[in-house]
This record gives sequence, C-alpha cells and structure tokens, in this order.
Amino acid sequence: METVTSSCVVEWAKDFLEQAGLELTSDEQKEQKKFASLVQTPEYKMFLTTMLDESSQIRDNAQLNKRVRQIIRKYGIPDFFSKSDRFLIRLYMAGGYLFPSIAMPIFKYKLRKETDKIIIAEERPLLTQHLAGRWKNNIGQNVNLLGEVVLGDGEARHRYEHYLEALEMPDINYISIKLSGIYAQIKSLAYEQNKRELVGMLSNIYRKAMQNPYTNQSEKQEYKFVNLDMEEYKDMELTYDVFIETLSKEEFKNYTAGIVIQTYLPDAESNFRRLVEFAKKRVANGGCPLKVRLVKGCNLQMESIVSSLKGWSCPVLPTKVEVDANYMHILDLALRPENAKVLNVGVASHNFFTIGYATLLCEQNGITDSVTFEMLEGMANHLPRVMRKLKKNIIMYTPVVKAQHFLNAVSYLVRRLDENTGKENFLTHSFNLKLDGREWEFLKNQFLDAYGLKDAVNTKPYRTQDRRKTSPITKVA
Repeated sequence: METVTSSCVVEWAKDFLEQAGLELTSDEQKEQKKFASLVQTPEYKMFLTTMLDESSQIRDNAQLNKRVRQIIRKYGIPDFFSKSDRFLIRLYMAGGYLFPSIAMPIFKYKLRKETDKIIIAEERPLLTQHLAGRWKNNIGQNVNLLGEVVLGDGEARHRYEHYLEALEMPDINYISIKLSGIYAQIKSLAYEQNKRELVGMLSNIYRKAMQNPYTNQSEKQEYKFVNLDMEEYKDMELTYDVFIETLSKEEFKNYTAGIVIQTYLPDAESNFRRLVEFAKKRVANGGCPLKVRLVKGCNLQMESIVSSLKGWSCPVLPTKVEVDANYMHILDLALRPENAKVLNVGVASHNFFTIGYATLLCEQNGITDSVTFEMLEGMANHLPRVMRKLKKNIIMYTPVVKAQHFLNAVSYLVRRLDENTGKENFLTHSFNLKLDGREWEFLKNQFLDAYGLKDAVNTKPYRTQDRRKTSPITKVA
C-alpha cells in the first residue's frame, strides 16, 4: 500500500491555511486575538482561571469583592477584555468595590461571558438556538454535559439521570459520557463488581438512545449516538471492558456506539487492536460497525502528578513529537479499509498537518464515508466551515453547563486552557499563523519530526508491573 508523503501533507496544510484565513469573520478575528493574549501572557491565563474558580465558589459578595481586588492587583487588567470592560474594571478599582452587592454580580456575568464560546449555556432557548445553528450548517454536535469525577452516589445518580434526560431531547442526537461521572465507587479491589454495575448502567443509556431515534440530514431515522470518553489511565482497562461487554449483548447487535483512544499513551496500539478485533467479529456475526474517536490526550497534568506522588512510571509518552507520531501510527492502522469499515474513525484534532495526513490517507484508501473530523467548540470556529467546504463530515465536541453548575465547567476550562496554550501545542501557534513565518516553520518541523518517527514510536506500556509474578517477600530472621 502506498504511503502519504510528508511533502504532500505540507502542501495540503498550506492550502488549508489559506482557506482558513479567507473564512475568518471579524468577530472570530477578535476571538483569535483574545486567545493569543492568553497564550502570550501566562499571567492572563492565571487571572482568568483564578477568577472563574473563585467567583464560582465564593458565595459571599463581600468576601469575593476582597479576593477580586487582590487578584487584579497581582495580575493586572488583561488586554483580552474589551476596551469598555477594561474601563469598567479600572472604575471598579477606583471606587466601585465599595458596592460589592452591585459590582460582584456584574463581574461574574462578564467573566462567564468571556467563556460562552467555549462552554455553551445549557439553558433553553440558548442551547436550542446553538444546536439549530450547527444543524443548519450540517455540523454535528457531540454534547458533553460537563462534570468531573463524582464524589458520592447521590451526585453520580443525578449525572446518570441527566444523561438519560438529554437523550430524550429531540435536538440532542450525540452525547459523550464518562464512567467516573455516573459511578462513584470505582475501586481496583472491586473490579468485577464495578464492571457488572457499570455494564448495567451503560446498557440503560444505550437503550435510551435506541428508544429515542432522530431524523438525520438524509431524512432517515437513526439511533442516537453515545460516545464513551476515556479518562485516567487507572480506569482504562475497566472502560474498555465495560464497553465491549455491554456491546456484546444481543440487544445491541444493531446499535452503533463509540469510545475514545488516547494516543499520548503507548498503549494506544494494543487498545486499537483489541477494539478492531472485537468489531470485526461483531460485523462478521451480522452486527453494526462501531466507532473510535482518536484524541491525543486530556489528562497529562493529572497523570504526571499522580505518577510522581506514587513513585510510578508516568504512562504518557514523554514528548509532543512522540505523541503526534503515535497519532499518525494509529491513523495508519485505523484508516486501512478493512479496519475502517468495521470501526469507523473520528479524527479529533485542530492541527492542520494531522488533519491533512488523515484526509490524504482517507482519500487514498477510499474510506471518506467512514471518517469524521472532530474539533472543540469555540477554539477555532472557522475551521469546521472550511472542512464542510471540503465536503468532510465534521463534529464539534460541545461542552454544555447550566448556570447553577458552572463550577463543574471550571475544571474543564482550566484543563483545556492548559492543553491548548502549551508551548508545543498547535493552537498556541495558530492564532497569528502565516505561511513560512516563524510559527509555521516550528509547526512544520514538528510535523516532519513526528512523521519520521511514526513507524518507530514506542508502543509498549510504561507500567508493566504484574503482582502475580512478583516474588514473595522473604521474612527476615
């Protein structure tokens, strides 16, 4: 089979950059400048995350008023605020702080307004309008009901019921769920019990998706789609076990669901091979294909910290180039015709070179209909329009939250800001990207390095301990 050359990908990315520049609206250019400000000034990122965090947790206006003044004195007034908002902040610091009951509600509103392109309001009719606009433009929406790991059974039950309710909404046809969001008792020593109970819960979610079909863009009835997100490394095996065991049930033979593979893990290849083997057997027995969503990873900071605290090997590939190489390595496997027809692929990336590599590989292998391209809502909203003009299937990963639960959104936002403003991250360099400029050369060389490594990247897990093979401790006399 022929390979897609690196020079072809670079040329594709050049054309894509030109088209993306033509697609930018004036409002989107303003958003780009805002993100550029966050990237170029780390203090502004700290300002925004600290303000969002504390304004969501401190209920007393007087206490919050005190903290807001301290934060502004520490970090200054970020220039990602509009001129009028910067004037209001100066006015507040000059004397508005004397009226906290008036100033703090306005401050909260303005702060959350700064994130409303990234985190969509769940309240109706705001969510209705957003989903309708995307539907009109033939852009899919993968709705993520925000919430991190739950701490108790009551909260887990509420989140579980929230997923079921969402699947009853006529304009929501695709959701992402997290096992740690619906089950608070994931314990390594209760693995079989955890799996049994989670299979039962996931089965109910799949049933709800099948009981509430929708009419797709081709005017055909279709089951709603449920994507199973991947989270911490410690829960990886459980998540795959639950997914496979649930979809092995006869009642779900004709239901298509999806799961995530994180390519920042060297385990990605073995995870993919396990999934594609299951999918092939399922289709051979008359079942529907499944789907895998390829992401580079979303818990790097947590995995690094936990590994350090526990004295364990970090499970994540050590460099960004290796992560990108592993992503292309998995694409080489996933986009083979015999694999893609049983395990459809979601290419989740904003990186022009990654998108170009996947696009050219799809076209070469004749599997365009088995692949979707997936991006984060609010990060670069002109890119999905470019992809639609290229006649690609596009899905936006869309986090939504109600105002009273905005605290759930803060951890997501902080994680996204950390990921997407890292020094080596594509989006960090994309806001003022010019052909043959410094940022372009950096990203191109990063891609070329990854391309050269993709067939030799490490695919063996870093954590290999097997307690069954550990020598027993000998007693000291």
